[in-house]
Amino acid sequence: MRAWIIAFLLPAAVTAQKNSPLPVPPVALSRADQILLAKSGAPEDISRNAKVWVLENGHDVVAVQGTSGMACAIIRDQPNSSTPQCGDAEADATVEAIARFQTEQRLAGKTQDEIKAEVESGLASGQFRLPQRPALVYMTSSAQVIADANGEHRTHFLPHVMVFYPNMQAKAMGIVASNSMDIPNLDDEGKPTSRLVVVVRDWTEPAKTTQ
Repeated sequence: MRAWIIAFLLPAAVTAQKNSPLPVPPVALSRADQILLAKSGAPEDISRNAKVWVLENGHDVVAVQGTSGMACAIIRDQPNSSTPQCGDAEADATVEAIARFQTEQRLAGKTQDEIKAEVESGLASGQFRLPQRPALVYMTSSAQVIADANGEHRTHFLPHVMVFYPNMQAKAMGIVASNSMDIPNLDDEGKPTSRLVVVVRDWTEPAKTTQ
């Protein structure tokens, strides 16, 4: 299994956005500010009635129960990273649950290798599972800060959505290799962890997101 188990990072070929200032992730946030930032992970029409996870005492807890079936959280699974994300119920139960666990384990002082081993063990035991249907994750917040596994090379990508589904094949979906942001990218092709990455038009601004 590849780096998605360690961090939900886009492929290096598409992560860098030229001429953008080096982003700085937020540090200490109140519960209210965490809710606001987490819900900026998707457009307001999507996040308005979402469940919201916040980080308290090193653990992700549900701060807002939500009624829409969507769930939002700030994923901090790498040092110096902060990525507001909102996913559907399948994503919340699978890939987002793993991402929240990675955040908790990193803050508890576990190494990347230890976290990877624990996730793989959890997948084998049934503690975690992969999507059984397409799982949609929004990552449209203008406050996103993406970093590599060492917390370095911080960058600010483009607003995008990800569709996680096992064993997707680019050829079967008509996807070709391209540097154009108008063509979706397929990461982990043919693997249980495969995901489609689609750039969308507009950012979601945290200051404009309502609780």
